[in-house]
Amino acid sequence: SRYGALTDDLAAVCLTDVQPVPDQSTALRLVVLADRLYDREIPVLASGLPFDRLFSDEMLNGGYRKKYFRAISRLTALARDAKGLIAQ
Repeated sequence: SRYGALTDDLAAVCLTDVQPVPDQSTALRLVVLADRLYDREIPVLASGLPFDRLFSDEMLNGGYRKKYFRAISRLTALARDAKGLIAQ
């Protein structure tokens, strides 16, 4: 995928001023990015909104809810990994 090629040589990703995802198509793109980062074990440093507030209640109760919850879980795990890097 395009995200796979973009993330191949990254040591970490920094997300600044994280905001709620505005629409379903953007949300699904974020899910794919989260999956690629997780598959490659790339830590994510982030500021702004916590990941569990990225998606609206409507999204979290809709047909793609499993994907959104997976993305939240994976991004949160990668952020924990990034905190370990900072502590070193």
